[in-house]
Amino acid sequence: MGNVNAAICRAVDAITDAIPNAIRPKKKSKHVNALLIVDVQYDFIDGSLALKNCPSQHQGEQVIPVINKLLDEIKFDVVVYTQDWHTPDHISFYDNLPLRAHLLAKDSKSMEELKVFDTAIFVFDNERQSRVEQILWPVHCVQHTHGAELHQDLSIVKSNKNRQVINLFKGYDSDIDSYSAFWDNMKIRETTLHSRLKGYNVQQVFIVGIATDVCVFATALHALENGYKTHIIKDACRGVDENNINLRLNELIAHGCSMIQTADVKSLI
Repeated sequence: MGNVNAAICRAVDAITDAIPNAIRPKKKSKHVNALLIVDVQYDFIDGSLALKNCPSQHQGEQVIPVINKLLDEIKFDVVVYTQDWHTPDHISFYDNLPLRAHLLAKDSKSMEELKVFDTAIFVFDNERQSRVEQILWPVHCVQHTHGAELHQDLSIVKSNKNRQVINLFKGYDSDIDSYSAFWDNMKIRETTLHSRLKGYNVQQVFIVGIATDVCVFATALHALENGYKTHIIKDACRGVDENNINLRLNELIAHGCSMIQTADVKSLI
């Protein structure tokens, strides 16, 4: 797994219902706030792509009590749960490489050379004429499987008169991966998240979950691009590789994202 960090860097670098009435800011609130809970799923915690088996050896389950405490103690106006939701034939799975071997670019490693965590380059001859650089991951978060479920210990809140809840599935296009909760990796198709957050008049987002240097990073980057005041709650995130985590967090800081701890959240609400 020594090439996981380099592969992630290459991939992430390539990512450079009717809406109810908008939520009005409370009299004492500075902003309408959303908590984005990214991919707290079994496969990233103790399944096929568990962080504990990655270079960081992070324990993904450690984010759960921290997130639950936030949900219990902080009155977020909007709570978003995201899930990787891949088809069985998804492009990101190493096992599916034979399905698209004929699409490998001339400058890609060959099918015989490619290994798990390598990056394959595919060229799709269609309306979007896409050149896709794709990390080849182990099979993970397949739709309707246990590994794709949110962890049972994670608190799942419901909408009420003071709080709206959004459940967002991503990565379900079999030919394009989607790390960010806002866009696919090629920035071809936008999810509904931005329009729904704007419909609720959200101005500020707090991001937690898995993995810091992949889906959390990509979601935060696009949140910044969309104009949200964006915070990463560091003690409520875990990632793949320590060096890559530091690189990505510094990149977000350079774009105006703030790095905070759970203890800081109340003062920002």
